[in-house]
Amino acid sequence: MGLKAPDGTPVLTPYQVASLRMIMAAVALSPIAIQAIRQVERKDWKYLAVVGFLGSGIPAFLFAISQQYLDSGLAGILNALTPLFTLLLAIVFFKKTTHRQQLVGMVIGFLGAAGIIAAKGSSFQNMQYAFLIIAATVMYGVSVNTVGHHLRHIKAPWITALSILMVSIPCGLYFFTTDYSAIWTHPHGGRSIAAVATLSVVGTGIANILFFRLTQISGAIMASTVTYLIPIVAVGWGYYMNESLSPLQIVFAGVILLGVYLGNRPQK
Repeated sequence: MGLKAPDGTPVLTPYQVASLRMIMAAVALSPIAIQAIRQVERKDWKYLAVVGFLGSGIPAFLFAISQQYLDSGLAGILNALTPLFTLLLAIVFFKKTTHRQQLVGMVIGFLGAAGIIAAKGSSFQNMQYAFLIIAATVMYGVSVNTVGHHLRHIKAPWITALSILMVSIPCGLYFFTTDYSAIWTHPHGGRSIAAVATLSVVGTGIANILFFRLTQISGAIMASTVTYLIPIVAVGWGYYMNESLSPLQIVFAGVILLGVYLGNRPQK
């Protein structure tokens, strides 16, 4: 999503929001990065790059772009697919064993996602933006599996700081080619910068540290189930912001959550 002033005039483009989010997060985490940069072995940097670009960087752009056309409630519901893709990728690439109930759960979850997109009743172009959210959840699945299988030995704050640092470099190169000076002269520029800063520190920095630590303790699949809460928060916030969800979309949201529940429920 881009950031707009109350009168509807744009302050930040979606690309500026995403890139500035990564830059600010890297700056906030720089004391940790300085401490960690010499402690990480060379073999770990490729995994940190995967976590940085697929777990934070690229999804930040995908969400920022898609939410120009999709309500935050709908985006939050689709984000609940993360545990299913985490499980699917664990089966395919990390040789995790599975059972019929998990496969049924994945099918149900994907049907729920397809139903939500169809129930949106929007143009094909807008449907494509829903697939950007789904692509982001696939990337989250890759990232959390990478942490759970290759980076358990590194402190969670170090993973967060170094992975974000790597992403911030190309984001910085892009951001400073834009007309960023216009942000400061805009009457609502300061408020927009404050909003991105909050998102950077809380939504990227602190949230990733807690999530990566949870992944190290409980495993990738179990940690990814925290996304159960995202639809609740997103829909509630969207309602507060006067966004609307149809009853049919809410039904399909329940279908997604049922699929995620079955996919992550231990077999008796």
